[in-house]
Amino acid sequence: MTLRRGTDVLAETIDVTGRDVLDVGCGDGALVRWLHSQGARAIGADCGAEMLRQALEADPEHPDRYVDAPGQALPFDDNSFDVVVFSNSLHHIPTDDMAQALEEAGRVLRPGGTLYVAEPEIEGPEDSMGYPVIDETAVRTAAQQRLDELDRNQFDSLRRFTYTSEAVYESFDQWCDRVVGIDPDRAAALERNKEDLNQRFHSLGERRPNGWAFPHRSLVSVTTTR
Repeated sequence: MTLRRGTDVLAETIDVTGRDVLDVGCGDGALVRWLHSQGARAIGADCGAEMLRQALEADPEHPDRYVDAPGQALPFDDNSFDVVVFSNSLHHIPTDDMAQALEEAGRVLRPGGTLYVAEPEIEGPEDSMGYPVIDETAVRTAAQQRLDELDRNQFDSLRRFTYTSEAVYESFDQWCDRVVGIDPDRAAALERNKEDLNQRFHSLGERRPNGWAFPHRSLVSVTTTR
């Protein structure tokens, strides 16, 4: 199995140098910071208070790079960006709002702009780790369906491919913090199942010098605006 980094795949797919890029669902802002390191003018949008706190804590000198906003209601003018990225974030938008989020991406993209969506496979190899706290089968399926239904008056046809990467966590506690940071409603179920999840984390993860690694398969969808 060939492992690839998500940023390498993005770099090989899109040249972001000198371009205005929006990362929707930016989480802790790691991708926004990487985009800037590649010469992009990047902004991250997220509506998760904990994730935004982490982003601002990691990048205190650039608070203007992180905006509190949901993907389905982006506070940007039409034709503001050359690239919009959803990196493992579309399935976290409420199912009824996913189509609106993709329409918003099309609205803020300039003509000929690129929409890049990387989503976990519907049933990925890491899923057994988090069950029953995390069961994303339904929302991941919905995300792929919304991509299939993209407005062809707004977007050209999709190009799709898959790759396998690794998610690495320093500890079980870091994994828990991320699970709850993404969705605070998971906290109670995580606490109820914590002992079992802890055992699965250490039995399914592969020990590395920097933490515990889990395979992660992604399905990438790329299209451009008309």
